[in-house]
Amino acid sequence: MQVLSEKEYDLLQKLLIDKMPLSQAAEQYGVTSEYVEELYEKTCNKVKAATELMCEIDHYKKKLQALKRELNPNPSPAQIRKEKAEKDRQKLLYDSQFPFSRRLQSVLEALEITTIGELADIPLKDFQHFRGFKIKCKEELIAFIEFENIAYLFKGFSRWKKAPIIQLK
Repeated sequence: MQVLSEKEYDLLQKLLIDKMPLSQAAEQYGVTSEYVEELYEKTCNKVKAATELMCEIDHYKKKLQALKRELNPNPSPAQIRKEKAEKDRQKLLYDSQFPFSRRLQSVLEALEITTIGELADIPLKDFQHFRGFKIKCKEELIAFIEFENIAYLFKGFSRWKKAPIIQLK
């Protein structure tokens, strides 16, 4: 979802990050300072509205979780594990603090993998068949899985981790 147009984003960057004066920005766009000021206010209002909406969504997510806990105050260990697994599966890969290399990012993008769940759905033994997935990618994928502590989502992870990668010719 894109909140700002390219022009609005560019204007905010010039005024807020580059600290460009209004008059100079107006000169670059070939418009009046008043127009730039109006556009700036309109853009700030859009950002504020989007931010408020995101905060409201977070609020309702927390409220939903509280209602679920209220409905079932003593979840079983199996329910807790199931909820954790589902939450981990929905997490976006790039929301992780793990520093992905460009090499592994390219492989994941080519496979159109955006969530941990999509990654976990692929059998680990199949990765060696994907173009560009070699020893370094395997080492990095192992490091990512261990970093996020999600090995439980990957069937046969401990065996796959120790197995050498077979290079196909």
